Amino acid sequence: MKRIALLFFVSVLGMSFLACQQEEKDVLVEGTVSELQSGDPIQNATVQVSSPEEFTDIFSRTDSLGQYELTGIDVSEVTDLQITASSSDYVERTRSLKVAPEDVVTDFDFELTEENTGTPGGDGDDDDDDSVTGESQGAARLELINVSEESINVRGTGGVENSTFTFAVLDSAGRPINLDNSVEVQFNMIKSPGGGETILPATVETNAQGRVVGNLASGDSSGVVRLEALIERPEVGLIIRSTPILIAIQSGFPAPDRFFIAPENYNVEGFGIVPGEGSTTYDYAVTASVGDKHGNPVKEGTAVDFRTESAGIIEGSALTDENGRATVLLRPDGSTPTSSPRGIGFFKVFAKTVDENNDYVRQELEMLFTTRNASISVSPQTVEIPANGSQRFSFTVTDLNGNPMAAGTEISVDIPEGLEASGDVGFTLSDHLTPGPGSTEFGFTVSDTDDEDSEVVGTTITIRVVSASSGSETTRTIQGTRAKQ
Repeated sequence: MKRIALLFFVSVLGMSFLACQQEEKDVLVEGTVSELQSGDPIQNATVQVSSPEEFTDIFSRTDSLGQYELTGIDVSEVTDLQITASSSDYVERTRSLKVAPEDVVTDFDFELTEENTGTPGGDGDDDDDDSVTGESQGAARLELINVSEESINVRGTGGVENSTFTFAVLDSAGRPINLDNSVEVQFNMIKSPGGGETILPATVETNAQGRVVGNLASGDSSGVVRLEALIERPEVGLIIRSTPILIAIQSGFPAPDRFFIAPENYNVEGFGIVPGEGSTTYDYAVTASVGDKHGNPVKEGTAVDFRTESAGIIEGSALTDENGRATVLLRPDGSTPTSSPRGIGFFKVFAKTVDENNDYVRQELEMLFTTRNASISVSPQTVEIPANGSQRFSFTVTDLNGNPMAAGTEISVDIPEGLEASGDVGFTLSDHLTPGPGSTEFGFTVSDTDDEDSEVVGTTITIRVVSASSGSETTRTIQGTRAKQ
């Protein structure tokens, strides 16, 4: 029997260890992208995890020093990555990297070579002249001119939902092709969130300046769209591809399982209190956190409505910030709520917003208004400290309704010289809604430390409570003696 129990314990321990081993840990990869010939940094180059598929949404763009940083690579075991660096007018390069959980990889650098501007193999339409003057010849490469928006919003959220991109089609000498050499350019989505994203037009012919313009419209899902421009010239056996463009689609509609509200503190001073005009003493923040179904913040400016039941005045609505947070202020209004099953002082706060189906998404919470003054009881009620001894006291602090005092209330014990107190003698209350040890029940011990005075003397001990918002003070003093031999 003992052997079976031991085997079971080892098995459970092994499974626990395996579970711990499988926890995902972030990997950090950083480095620079530079030009091979000159060593100069390449700004705005794209560095992307191109394999495995689960990490292909992770990318970064280089800064003015050519530096990049890839984060959010969560692996639970040793993993082989393919990382690709690309930039307009340069040949993209892919490198392999083996990483383990929590690895920090530095100096993972890329050196890119400029694209060959000579005559592409098999293009009989181009001449051998490297001069940039004269009539242009056949299409040889694609160059990205502009992307209007690198980040757009999910369709229907009211933000920017389209991004326009412009390519120039150049001949082998780097000259824009003219109408005599015009070609059709196809726009393809290599990767997308699959939410109905569209590119219009899908195919377009170059204009007199050798340029083409396309437009990406977002769908109903957030994620990264990777698209390219492509030219097929079967007459010379040539396929021309652009460097891929990465456009992020973000900020979807509020999702029910990503909508939450919370105050800074649930227990606040406010029972029966009406703040004076212009006073901010009793302003309490309540914040809604609003995310879409992918866990991304909703579009900045999404409206959230608030209301209270039984107590308090709350600002009616707020708009989300860039992090999906909307904050309003709650103030006491003189009310003394008594209708909650939880007891006197409790009341509710409600919040709602609208999801993608125009249905309300709702949340609620319960808060507690407590009184500014405290009720203090102590036992024993008489001080009788024996010679060179000590005495233990227990005490209770509540508001006038028997609830814990508001979060931030300061409680202290004052004793005269010659005595020493230990225990709950100087602290600030945290956020509590129910009575009990640590919220309303406390204790301390007072010891005689005066070895020189041998007289029996009278003494007092004072328990002091200072409320969190108004600073109202309540005290309770007990008296007695400390005896000497």
